[in-house]
Amino acid sequence: MKKNREDKHPWRENIEALTMAVAVALIFKVFLLEISKIPSGSMQPTLMGSPQTQVFDRIVVDKLSFHYRDPKRFEIVVFKHPLEESRIMVKRLVGIGGEDFKIQYGDLWTRSGEGEPWRILRRPEPVREEMWKSLQPKDARRLEWRMGAGTSGWHFKGRTIRAVGAGQALFRPDEGSIRNRYSDGYPDSVRGEIQPTDRGFLPVGDLRLEGEVTPEEGTETVTLVLSEGDRSCQFILPGPASPAGTRASIRVLRIGTGEELASIRSEEDARLEPGDAQRFAVENIDDRLTLEWGDDVLCTLDVDPVEKPTSSIRVEVAGSGALFEDLMPYRDVYYFWPANPSAPWIVEIPEGHYVMLGDNTRDSADSRDWRFATFTFEEDGVRVTKKGNYRPGSSQANPIAVRFGDEPGWVFRDRFGDLHWLPESRVEGRSLQGTPAPLVPRELITGRAVSVFWPISISRRMWRLTWLH
Repeated sequence: MKKNREDKHPWRENIEALTMAVAVALIFKVFLLEISKIPSGSMQPTLMGSPQTQVFDRIVVDKLSFHYRDPKRFEIVVFKHPLEESRIMVKRLVGIGGEDFKIQYGDLWTRSGEGEPWRILRRPEPVREEMWKSLQPKDARRLEWRMGAGTSGWHFKGRTIRAVGAGQALFRPDEGSIRNRYSDGYPDSVRGEIQPTDRGFLPVGDLRLEGEVTPEEGTETVTLVLSEGDRSCQFILPGPASPAGTRASIRVLRIGTGEELASIRSEEDARLEPGDAQRFAVENIDDRLTLEWGDDVLCTLDVDPVEKPTSSIRVEVAGSGALFEDLMPYRDVYYFWPANPSAPWIVEIPEGHYVMLGDNTRDSADSRDWRFATFTFEEDGVRVTKKGNYRPGSSQANPIAVRFGDEPGWVFRDRFGDLHWLPESRVEGRSLQGTPAPLVPRELITGRAVSVFWPISISRRMWRLTWLH
C-alpha cells in the first residue's frame, strides 16, 4: 500500500500554515487595523509623544472605514504628509473640501464661499472633553488661588477653598491672563518634566471651571466668573438665603462700566441647599457660555467673539460662606497662525482636500506650517521639476546647502523621499521661498485613530487607555 505523499513531507503543512498566517497578517495590516506609535507632542493632550519623558502613546488605526466613506470633521486621521509621502502623520481633520476655512481669535471658522458670513465651528461634546487642558495637577500642592480685594479669612489648600463670609478668590492673579502653557493637560506624573517651546505663548479666552460647592445657611449667591477681553461672564447660583423665585442665571457685563451685554435665566428651579454638596461646571468655549448643574445643563448663552482674549477665573460668595472642593480649571486649545498670531489665517479648500491641525498648536507642524520648495533640473535627458517639503534650519532640514568640490550645490529630498544631489551647474531653476501648501488630498488619508491602548506605567501612575473621538 502506497503512503500518502504528504506523510513524507510534514514540513509542507508548516510552510503552508506559516504562509497563510503571513498573508492574513498582511491583509489585516493593509486593509483593517494597524498599530501606530506617536513620536511627538503635536496632539497633546489627546495623544502623547514625549522624547523628554520617553512616554509614547500607541494607537489603534482603523484602515477599513475610509474605504466606504469620507473622513468627517474633527476625526483624528492618519495620512501621508503631502510634501513628504514617506512620512506618516496623525492630526485632527478640521477643514473639509468646498469651504473657506479660517483661524481667528483662537477659534475655527467656516463659510461656504467668498462674500458669505463666517460661522464658528463648534466641536461635538466628546471632542471638546478630549481637548480640555487642565491648568493644575489633581493633587495640586502649589497655592494658585488668592483672596481678592476686600476679602479676609478665606482658607486655601490645593484645590479646596473655605470661604468664610463674603468675598472672592482669583486663580493665578499675578499672571495677568490665563495663557496656553505648554505643560497644560499633560498627565500629572510627567507635567514637571516637560520643557516648553517658545512658539505662541498667548492669552487664552476659552475656559472651564468645575468643582463642588457646599453652601452655608446664610449663603445668598455663589458666582463663578470667567472674564474674556472687556467682558465678565458671570454664572450665578442662588443660595439658601436668596429671595424666593431667584433662578440660576448667566450675565455678561462690560468690565469697567458694569453695562449688561446679555443675560439668560434657567427655566429650572435649581437652588443650593445648606450643607449639601452640589457639583457644577461653567465654561466659555467657542463663543458659547454654559452652566452645568450636576449632569444637567441649566442654560447656555451665545456671545460675540472677542478680539483680545485676555482672561481670568474667580469665585465669589455673597452671604455667610461656602466650601469649594475639587476645583479644577481648564483651558481650551488656542488656535493661531504661527507666522502672525494676531492675524487671521484663511484657506480656500477645494473639493477632495482637507486641512489638518494638531491639538497642541504650540508644537505641531501641520497645515499652518507646510511649505514646499522646488528644483528644476535635467534627469535622464528630461527636464523635470521636483517638489519637496521645505524645512529650513531644522535637524531634518530640506534642502541642505553643500559643496561638490569647489562648486556649491544642494541635497534635496522630493515628496516621494528620493534624494537628489544637485551641483549648482545642474540646477536650471529653484524656488526656496517656502510656498504654503496647507492641503491634504483625499487619497493620502489612510485611516482614523480609534483608541489609545499603551503605555501602562504603574511607577508613573499612568494608564493611557481610552477611545478617541
